[in-house]
Amino acid sequence: MMMNLVDKLLSKTTMYRLTLYYLASLLAVAILFSLFGILPFSPLYIILITFFLLISSWIVNNVFAKVFEAHSNVESVFITALILALIITPANPFKNIAFLAWVAIWASASKYIFAINKKHLFNPAAFAVVLTSLTIGQSASWWVGNLPMLPFVLIGGLLLVRKIRRFNLIWGFLITVAVTTLGFSIMEGLNLVTQGQRLLFYSPLLFFAFVMLTEPLTAPSTKKLQIIYGMLVGFLFVPQIHLGSFYFTPEIALLLGNVFSYLSKIRET
Repeated sequence: MMMNLVDKLLSKTTMYRLTLYYLASLLAVAILFSLFGILPFSPLYIILITFFLLISSWIVNNVFAKVFEAHSNVESVFITALILALIITPANPFKNIAFLAWVAIWASASKYIFAINKKHLFNPAAFAVVLTSLTIGQSASWWVGNLPMLPFVLIGGLLLVRKIRRFNLIWGFLITVAVTTLGFSIMEGLNLVTQGQRLLFYSPLLFFAFVMLTEPLTAPSTKKLQIIYGMLVGFLFVPQIHLGSFYFTPEIALLLGNVFSYLSKIRET
């Protein structure tokens, strides 16, 4: 009965609108927690950064939409801006204006420049922070991944995944992350409980899974490929995975998963 009620409520809103509400709620909670000292951030900085990313993303998106003569989904624009606000450290925005502008520009630009049949290939937020990391040495801290925010990330995330029916993708990702982390912890002689707590309570694991990984346009369309996609990104998500001196970050793991997703869609056609 309870799930029927939940599904009925979820059916009354679109996926984009639900995601927008979810992200906005997380930022509202973060501002409140920062105000009372539960989170070590300035509530004013969170507000200013969020406002700047929303406005700049909207402006840049409109410019690219006109240049490419493409339809613009304003909810998608705001979703990307709110994701960026939740993963970029809310430090003094006046000292980081170039970084904030850069990620806003490239998050919007990637939807048009790296797109086929008017569908973007890469997760815009992930693409933007990878590019800024490579060019100006500034990237995402994924600050939303902390213990006080965890219950809100979890509850809203479960509702979102329930709406889009992507639990198979989530489980493929989470199980792979858990098994891979367990394997490395055993080989390196690390405390398993400590590593598990760090992964669950102090990392972007759940936010990344619920919000970034499940984006419909950059994920495979079939359940089997979704599981493989989740497993691939999950393996690369683990911090110990590296190629020589190059270590993967969550956003790089996602972009490589996006490439796999695109290639799988080509094979299906």
